[in-house]
Amino acid sequence: MISKEYKGVILFLSKFLGLYLVLNLAYGLFIEYYTPDSDPFTQIITSQVVFFLSFFDPLISSQVIPGLYYIKVQHESKTIISVFEGCNGLNVMIVYVSFLFSFTGPLKLSIRYLIFGMGVIYAMNLIRVMLLYEVAIYFPQNLYFFHKYFFTGVLYILVFALWYFWVKKITKVESGTAAAQA
Repeated sequence: MISKEYKGVILFLSKFLGLYLVLNLAYGLFIEYYTPDSDPFTQIITSQVVFFLSFFDPLISSQVIPGLYYIKVQHESKTIISVFEGCNGLNVMIVYVSFLFSFTGPLKLSIRYLIFGMGVIYAMNLIRVMLLYEVAIYFPQNLYFFHKYFFTGVLYILVFALWYFWVKKITKVESGTAAAQA
């Protein structure tokens, strides 16, 4: 028998893992649907990266090639980086959404925080890809480190910070509700 003390933790983990698995399965099917081509979200991120960087680098372009699951970002027709489906930020958003709905709060507040958090993650991921392009141009020997560790770490620290503020906000709301009822 599960003690009452662990019931909340087990419920949270069950919700988190269940939702995470369902959303990841749906995402995998989505990506598989477009294989061998790149998916629309990766194309959108890439086109936005090229749009914003074109203000500083007018020779930047992207090339979507049918049958290729990544998109080339080029400078003077030379490929600088390749943008894959993992670069679109959806995997990070799935982790965020899974946590958010596992630690539930009032519906209206949850929806607002969901939209806010996903917008922040999206913007940060867009900046991450733009900075990776710059690293590839100016410090190509450091691209692997920045891609694999540094920017990935920064993105997940952001997600943890969003989670932290969510938990604090919900705890505050729930304690305020409990105080109002007393």
